[in-house]
Amino acid sequence: MNRTEATKHKGSTVLVDKGIEGVFYGRLDEVFTPPKKAWSGKVFILGVAQTPELHAADTIDEKKNAYVTVPGSKIHSPDKKWDMSFNDSVVKAIQTTINELYTASKQQLETAQTWKDIGSVYGQITIPSLPLNKEESQTEEQNYIYYQIQENQGDVHLIEPTNGDTLELEGCPFELEIQKSSNIWVPVTYKNHFTFQDHKGKEYKIKKNDSVRIHKEQFQPFTILLNELEHPARKSLWQRIHSFGFERTHLEDCHNRLLYELLQAEGTSSFKGVNFLTFRKPGKTLLIQHHYERILRTHSQDYVFDRFECTTDSGERSISTYTNAYSKDYES
Repeated sequence: MNRTEATKHKGSTVLVDKGIEGVFYGRLDEVFTPPKKAWSGKVFILGVAQTPELHAADTIDEKKNAYVTVPGSKIHSPDKKWDMSFNDSVVKAIQTTINELYTASKQQLETAQTWKDIGSVYGQITIPSLPLNKEESQTEEQNYIYYQIQENQGDVHLIEPTNGDTLELEGCPFELEIQKSSNIWVPVTYKNHFTFQDHKGKEYKIKKNDSVRIHKEQFQPFTILLNELEHPARKSLWQRIHSFGFERTHLEDCHNRLLYELLQAEGTSSFKGVNFLTFRKPGKTLLIQHHYERILRTHSQDYVFDRFECTTDSGERSISTYTNAYSKDYES
């Protein structure tokens, strides 16, 4: 706003940018236009348009029903009507800031999850649990299945108290979490007896009836499918997914035939079939056919074969093949 526009806006509502102290709206009561000098204005503050930085929050109350005189460069025309009371404007501005922070934190957690997916092909990656308020804790609890650790004739296992379901710890493929304090859970893997180990090698000993939890996501068909893949195949699959511009959050459906076969595997040593993955986002769909073959051997290395055929609805295509029968992947 220049001095001519400011003179025309005298008596009207304007925005005042106070930098770290926030943005306010008020009535432009006076315009000072000394010759050969920058103009300035005297504004009666009516409300808050944007919160100050947190360390300057106490300056909000100082502006209520107060006059401020600022350089013209700090005064701007409003882009909408501002007619709330001072207190109502403060509430709205703070709520807007909270909503923006919450959205940003969700996006950061989604980014952290994506990095976890990328890093998981190289080794165990964990996302630390954060202290939560009561409402968040209740939501958090719904995302996990909680077990108690038990021992029966030297056999250590987990039992789900409500349904009585048991889970063997020896060879358990899931990432477990044990409770370090009231709100802190530590991601671990089972070592032996009542001893667990985090990704840094630190050991934790717990007692009979202590709680152990598993995130429900680990029981999802896609997560189980990833766990069944060897490192090179898992890495190749993620590279294909990301190369087409998709993330885990875009997964719409996972038909895991291999999981079904493994559950029915008693007395079976050979598995062959196709899994189907569908990823979808606005304007684009990716279909992946996962052809697999597994031959379990008693006295030699198991045979593993994986072939991923990726096709988008726009005609893009990619094929990746992995087998442990030779040391190098073949891709096209």
